[in-house]
Amino acid sequence: MIGKFSSMVARGFSSRERASVAASAPPPVHALSSNYQLTSEQHAYCVGLVDRVEQLYEAAPAYVKSRGLDPTLFFPGNEWAGIVPVKGAVFRRAYNDINYLRLMSPFAGFYLMFLDRLDVRLYPEPWNEPFLKDLAGNGMRDDVVDFLTSKVDPAQRLSASLDIQGEVTSCVDEHRRYTRNVPRLFVVRTPRMFGEIGVEVDGLIANPDTILCQSRINGMLCSGVLAKLQADVERRGRIRVLEIGPGNGPLGQALSTIFGDRLEYIALDLPSILYNSSIYLSVLANGDQCHIMLPGEKVPERFKFLFVANYLAEELGDSLGPIDLALNAMSFPEMTSQQVRYYGEFMKRLLRVDGIVFDENAANKPHHTDSKTILAEIFPYRKPVASGVVATKDRCQDVWAKSYVGDVLSCSDVMLQR
Repeated sequence: MIGKFSSMVARGFSSRERASVAASAPPPVHALSSNYQLTSEQHAYCVGLVDRVEQLYEAAPAYVKSRGLDPTLFFPGNEWAGIVPVKGAVFRRAYNDINYLRLMSPFAGFYLMFLDRLDVRLYPEPWNEPFLKDLAGNGMRDDVVDFLTSKVDPAQRLSASLDIQGEVTSCVDEHRRYTRNVPRLFVVRTPRMFGEIGVEVDGLIANPDTILCQSRINGMLCSGVLAKLQADVERRGRIRVLEIGPGNGPLGQALSTIFGDRLEYIALDLPSILYNSSIYLSVLANGDQCHIMLPGEKVPERFKFLFVANYLAEELGDSLGPIDLALNAMSFPEMTSQQVRYYGEFMKRLLRVDGIVFDENAANKPHHTDSKTILAEIFPYRKPVASGVVATKDRCQDVWAKSYVGDVLSCSDVMLQR
């Protein structure tokens, strides 16, 4: 992930643009130094998780070859081919690397350590490239808190940052816009761990990543997806959700907060990327019913979080279902068209008859795959997500289904106001 952003040509913004947004008094901040620290027991538990992730990663080439799997489907492709190596990745186990996990998890393009994007810069600085290279080579430094505190002012940078639509805005204003009219149960509560940094707003912390997660919850809320899942819980007692490409797992954590122990969540990703979600979600769940699947293992009858390397999808197959909800947010376009089609068919295969797919994607760059066209060939029912009640991410969120699901496809967002 470091190379992806540090190698891009950045567009800077003028000081006038930044100052016009940040003119008001700086907001209170949840700083890096205020994070809850992992205990030694939690760190030891995480090292065990990393051992299993590394096993998955090292086994992938031989497994794919021995099973006759198509490597173009299961190895990184398109944008990810140049980011994630099939061999030779380093899995860091040191306390600082795990304790500050979120600082190096820019899955949506935002670096918490800089409180800025590296592709479109608001705050260009000369020291970030050497700093990133040092981290890539040596891991998280012992003085990271003092160093970043001396270089980056969180109040300033979160008072004028890029919003979801790419405009310069205040995180306080953006957070309040995305939580307006949202029932308390569905407001994202971001854990104050793993190096999280944000502005304090109404008792919660906010940054561009937390607001992005809220926009996805809002999309599922106004489209009727969350109401349907609540009805599924009442009817069946539990729901099962599959997310393809969960990043560090914020959406899984948000859904876990909403549904508690009624949720079974499956994170399916490239084996090396599972490093992030397995640590983040397992620690926050206190390790309760959290499982990283290895080849030959059976899916547990019950679980809270299940972490599955993408190349095990065929081995585990239908035992991962039936699925009530499948998710993908902003990673399908970064894959090849063949990979998107495979995952689309895989989701359709595992979905219940009344199951739903929530997809947030857009082909924003020339090399991006048009995943919407592919999903439209797989799923006969599509509902574009938009709302006049809650803020959503415009023109990229859709709900898909393989049969007519009236609770969602006939749902209007005005029902939120009842």
